Amino acid sequence: MEQDIIVGVHSIVHAIRNPKRKTIELVACEEGIDKLYKMGGIKKQELDGIKVKLVSSHKVQELAKELYTEQEFQYSRVPSGVFLLTSQKEILETKPLFDSIDNVEEVKILCLDGVTDVHNAGAIMRTAAFYNVTHIVFAVKNNFNIGPSMARIASGALEYIDIVKCNSLPKFLSALIKRNVTPIGLTEHTDDNELGEINGIKCLVLGAEDRGLSHATVRLLEKKIRLEPMGKIESLNVSVAAAIAMEKVFSKK
Repeated sequence: MEQDIIVGVHSIVHAIRNPKRKTIELVACEEGIDKLYKMGGIKKQELDGIKVKLVSSHKVQELAKELYTEQEFQYSRVPSGVFLLTSQKEILETKPLFDSIDNVEEVKILCLDGVTDVHNAGAIMRTAAFYNVTHIVFAVKNNFNIGPSMARIASGALEYIDIVKCNSLPKFLSALIKRNVTPIGLTEHTDDNELGEINGIKCLVLGAEDRGLSHATVRLLEKKIRLEPMGKIESLNVSVAAAIAMEKVFSKK
């Protein structure tokens, strides 16, 4: 059975509470269980029926390292002495999202164009959940991998956003445009810093921190916005820029 390794107290609690997840096993030391109660706010009855392997704090790290190696993740020390094994997060194809758009369902879409760093991706996902983004879309190639580090940084957001993969982001955006969705690209290669009137479904497109949006993506975008610096520093980390852009795009009615 394919399984996800969830680390980070808040990420674990949200995964346990996600009815779409099947919990396989909770591995923890006594301190780890205590942190789930005190830091995560989980109730004792929420752990009823969950298989709990109670071991020493050292053994938690040993078991985590073995699982990381099996799944080809780079091991880093598991925080708080606890991790969760659950059924794998489903990665969706584009058709269900297109069906939602065609059926005039309320969706908010965030596209990530070449964001490979899991720390940035996790932080962006956490902010996206804050703004009630429903779908994060990325191309199969040249993007981040979903794993325990990202789950920890996303702080539970992974449980509330549909993750959609496509073969080509430009082709995906073209399909959106045909459905009367106007993708909004965040780029410094425009003079426009005002969103203006955008009716219907909102779709924000973010590029990688080092090179921004790809040329193939930029060519498709009728609407582009930039963040105008007010001080001497003229650039931002992509996850910080993403947060400001989401405030511009997704907080508007």
